[in-house]
Amino acid sequence: MGEFKVHRVRFFNYVPSGIRCVAYNNQSNRLAVSRTDGTVEIYNLSANYFQEKFFPGHESRATEALCWAEGQRLFSAGLNGEIMEYDLQALNIKYAMDAFGGPIWSMAASPSGSQLLVGCEDGSVKLFQITPDKIQFERNFDRQKSRI
Repeated sequence: MGEFKVHRVRFFNYVPSGIRCVAYNNQSNRLAVSRTDGTVEIYNLSANYFQEKFFPGHESRATEALCWAEGQRLFSAGLNGEIMEYDLQALNIKYAMDAFGGPIWSMAASPSGSQLLVGCEDGSVKLFQITPDKIQFERNFDRQKSRI
């Protein structure tokens, strides 16, 4: 018999997590992806589409909305009723703030990136001013009969 080369392979069970929402930042060409297990991933689309940053998740922190504001600031909101800002340098959550409207279903930034709007379970739309350190509640719009 001849000489044989042995190649050993160990497989693992990769269980991908579904995507819940995405947000694209056209200034920095980055894509933020929120998964069903609560993780948030940031992909750099300008350099061969690679995963640049990763924020580990928790199943109790289901993210329903992602939003980029003021260029490089990433915000998320979810069914726990909190708005969170991510620290992209330290790779952790910078702060979490309760919106006082129940679960948050939608979120958008103004075109200038200086204001943040969230749609809540109680039918209200809340406007927040984005300051250099945090966000600050500015006003509450009229309530609707169902969630926003």
